[in-house]
Amino acid sequence: MRLTSPAFACRLLLLAAVLAPAGIAPAADPDRPLGWHGETMPEGLVRGDRPGEYLWLKDRSVMVYVPPGPFAMGSDDGDPDERPVHEVELDGFYVDKYEVSWRQWRLSGLPLPKDIDGAPIKDYKPVWGRADELPVSYVDWHDAQAYAAWVGKRLPTEAEWEKAARGTDGRVYPWGDEPPSFARAVWKEHPIGKEQPAPVTCCTAGASPYGVLNMAGNVFEWCEDLYDPTYYARSPARNPVNREAGDRRVLRGGAFVLEAGQLRAALRNRQYAEEGQDYVGFRLVLSQRPGGRRSPLRKAAASGGVHPRRFSSRP
Repeated sequence: MRLTSPAFACRLLLLAAVLAPAGIAPAADPDRPLGWHGETMPEGLVRGDRPGEYLWLKDRSVMVYVPPGPFAMGSDDGDPDERPVHEVELDGFYVDKYEVSWRQWRLSGLPLPKDIDGAPIKDYKPVWGRADELPVSYVDWHDAQAYAAWVGKRLPTEAEWEKAARGTDGRVYPWGDEPPSFARAVWKEHPIGKEQPAPVTCCTAGASPYGVLNMAGNVFEWCEDLYDPTYYARSPARNPVNREAGDRRVLRGGAFVLEAGQLRAALRNRQYAEEGQDYVGFRLVLSQRPGGRRSPLRKAAASGGVHPRRFSSRP
């Protein structure tokens, strides 16, 4: 038999199939464009015009990539519910660079958020109005979930939010360890914060290590997790999320109604899921495409809080 015969070629193919290791994921689709970090992007996500930025086509939201790997979550210097500091391993994910805006909310066609008594907010407007560039506010946790379902993304887990805010070097604030300044964040003493939140594109000097804006101040942001002040002591080491029974969800990031000292990236807060406030909004995340190549830029890692119900719903 000649080595070039069709029968011999078929035998070689069968032998290769039998000897191939089981469970090996197929290579990334060579016809699909890769992201800025060499990863295979989810359907609906494309590279943005600026290096490192992505565009989610459904609502034209700008996203950035947080590579997989560990980081130290929590703080020994904060409130009791921020302890113990523990290492968390997360898969790669994409996060909105900006808080969801009123322009995006109107694009969804969803009804206006409801007030804390359950009545639709038809005539009520915040003092500052619903300008396109301002963060959507007065949304409860269910409102945020409804938008996430429409747009095809999800709320961040508490761990994902904290890593996106402070990176892997244990910094106090998204920008580092220096105290807040008016160029970095909007809080109670800020000239804007005395009256209202700022546009979602403000405060570029306060960007997180991944380029995410307003993760300190402006509006609180809903997370997926149920709030438990003792969760850190028993949370899993990989991709933790608390979905146990309870009535309060985690809020992160501080707000324009707070003092500067309450803008720390590790600070935890909570709110009843059905209760929206003028100072509560959200941003969303997107999981890295399963089977996609992981980033070659992966970085190595190095009960308390202030309850929003203590604040008035008006600034």
